[in-house]
Amino acid sequence: MADPVAPILSRVAEHGRDAVSFQALESVMRHWHDAPPPEGTAAVVAYVDTGTAWVAAGSPLAAAPDLAVAAARFVASARAAGRRAAFFATEVPHLLGEVDAVFLGEQPVFEPGDWPRSLAASRRLREQLRRARAKGVRVRAVTADELAPGAPLRRAVEELAAEWLRSRRMEPMGFLVALEPFHAASEHRYVVAERDGELVAFLSAVPIYARRGWLVEDTVRSSRAPNGTSEALLDCFMRMVADSEVVTLGLAPLSGAIATWQHVARFVSRPLYDFRGVRAFKERLRPSRWEPVWLALPRGELKILHLTEALRAFARGSLVRFGLRTVARHPGGPPWALALPLAPWTALLAVRAGFGLTSLLGWSRGVLAAWSVFDALLCIALFRVAMRPTRRRLLAVAAAAATDAAVSLAHLATTGIGATPSEVLLRLIQTVAPVVGTAALVSAAARAGSASSVPPARPPAPERPPPCRVRPRRSAPVRPGRGSARRAR
Repeated sequence: MADPVAPILSRVAEHGRDAVSFQALESVMRHWHDAPPPEGTAAVVAYVDTGTAWVAAGSPLAAAPDLAVAAARFVASARAAGRRAAFFATEVPHLLGEVDAVFLGEQPVFEPGDWPRSLAASRRLREQLRRARAKGVRVRAVTADELAPGAPLRRAVEELAAEWLRSRRMEPMGFLVALEPFHAASEHRYVVAERDGELVAFLSAVPIYARRGWLVEDTVRSSRAPNGTSEALLDCFMRMVADSEVVTLGLAPLSGAIATWQHVARFVSRPLYDFRGVRAFKERLRPSRWEPVWLALPRGELKILHLTEALRAFARGSLVRFGLRTVARHPGGPPWALALPLAPWTALLAVRAGFGLTSLLGWSRGVLAAWSVFDALLCIALFRVAMRPTRRRLLAVAAAAATDAAVSLAHLATTGIGATPSEVLLRLIQTVAPVVGTAALVSAAARAGSASSVPPARPPAPERPPPCRVRPRRSAPVRPGRGSARRAR
């Protein structure tokens, strides 16, 4: 039976120019095939179908002169299927024809040949590597055969990946950040970090064929990994691929010269994903430069719709269900979800207190002003707890919410539910919200307190391995049309 991956791999090897091009092979992707010349371009586009849109992974896999035609034909096919279409994480929007582009962020680009010079110039990087070595971390390159299904090291990596996913602040995402380190494993480069025979970190990189480069696709580490482990993985990998032209760690979203609304989105979502922290970590590794990454969409269409569709692709469907799963399963979810509506509610209280509009809630002007201050402080506390949701911190804000609930219930019993629809609505919100919030925070505290540690994953490791043992294999990816593409054919 023919290998269904082979023709896709062939196109990736010939025309994979975006950092995300190799991810066309992942299991979550569908593939659109253009007609061969002269009717079409023979392009391939990897995409996910959200139900209302086709969100492509990067640019079409086609020759540069054919990109605009291939993009237009993909958009037309999507419209014929009742879908919108866009190209996420493209680096060449100017080659895609009549499109608008939304700046998504920047990706760091390293030149592996300059890595020793970067180390020599960065005392901090050298110190991190020294710390890892001092703590007994040993880093080595491993082959795809060592990670074959059922192999001890493969099981250890899978356990480590599961531990890492459980430690995230939100639910696992799909599309370009799905954790699939073993697709087309023979084309990958793998590095592991071990300490006392225990696997503590893992790096997987995939080729960017058209640039003779690599994308560090996955870096997974255990909570038991000492400081400097991630840097040690990258150091080993850079030495493995020293004859390549570029290495990138992938998109640092919402970084660089972003718009005001993107600054707001970055701040609001910080408890779930630390965009600034991701950028700061990548900056500390001293990349040679930063390159922009874009979302390209048909000219004239609403950008907000396509951004929403991209988010749905990452959420693997409904954004509401993704949010509910995050709130229900992760301790930081409830305080974040409570802080978001509390901010506008506090602003409403402050405005009404400022103008003396006290009748709807039944408070005096002074009490309403004091209550708005209390809610503002509680909102700040919830936001901070969402970033570090320990059991003690969650119980503290739960106690504050319980105080709010008790006072609101007593006030409702004294003043009544109100006579007008506006009075009824606001007083019910004032009373029910802190009661629900208290229950959610107590539940989150229970989850934070019952989090169990993951047993160590201990694959076989060579006795006293060198700091970075590199397998004797050509490190640079093959040029388009050679190597992997030839094997695929």
